[in-house]
Amino acid sequence: MVVAIAFLLAAATGALARALIGRTLNAAFPWGTWAVNVTGSFVLGLVAHGSAVVATVVGTGLLGTYTTFSSYARDAVALWEREQRSAAVIYVVSTVVACISAAWVGLLLLD
Repeated sequence: MVVAIAFLLAAATGALARALIGRTLNAAFPWGTWAVNVTGSFVLGLVAHGSAVVATVVGTGLLGTYTTFSSYARDAVALWEREQRSAAVIYVVSTVVACISAAWVGLLLLD
């Protein structure tokens, strides 16, 4: 029961944080979505070797609601449709490279 409550609190926190960051930073370019996905990938790297409880509460609860693939895809399509094609390509590529790099650094810090 404690894990379930912690999961719910973590999920609510992640969703609210993502909404606030996105609302604050997403204007001409989706910096908010980029930032949550990169920082979320870093934290997931940090907790990857944690217990099953940490994986459930932090990995799935907090980071599952904090990071967002759907907004990432929507933002990329929106840039493309606004004919900001270079920005769309930069956004897609930089997100993938930065997220993988951030997760790798998080993993390395705990090895």
